[in-house]
Amino acid sequence: MLKRIYAVLNAVRGCALIAALSGMVGLCVVQIVLRYFTSASLRPFAWGDELMRLTLIWIAFLAGSVGVRTGAHLNLDYFMDKLLKPGQRAVLEKIILITALASMALLVWYGILQTYANKDQYLQNIPISVAWFYVAIPVGCFYIFIEYLLILIYGRHPFAGSSAGGENPPVDTTGF
Repeated sequence: MLKRIYAVLNAVRGCALIAALSGMVGLCVVQIVLRYFTSASLRPFAWGDELMRLTLIWIAFLAGSVGVRTGAHLNLDYFMDKLLKPGQRAVLEKIILITALASMALLVWYGILQTYANKDQYLQNIPISVAWFYVAIPVGCFYIFIEYLLILIYGRHPFAGSSAGGENPPVDTTGF
């Protein structure tokens, strides 16, 4: 059951990342062509740069959770191995995970509050609410929370070896 739920969440995240990145790259190419390779009568879209910048927020928050799953974030394994005994390291890793979970829970909560507070503000060049971009914070942090929670429960990420949620054996996320 957990494997299926995770597979669905992972597929939604993957599709959102692909769509956001593809759209941003496509819009960037169009903006460059309109800016440098067309006549003076064609100009880049006024809203293009703004939309690309804000789409990057979604990409960063969603991709951050993929980094947690794959163990790609910066860690201090070398120092922990040199300075701590294995039992001390395990305790410190649990403390770090609990701290990360608490931080993500706070960011989800305050991200929801900020999203709601900005629902009536609109982008300068497009009639889209700013809340659509603020909501990237709680959504991305929720995904990160789930990834850290799985690592805390299982000791390592149970689905890190696959893109669809668990077909390959788990990968140890404590090191590079």
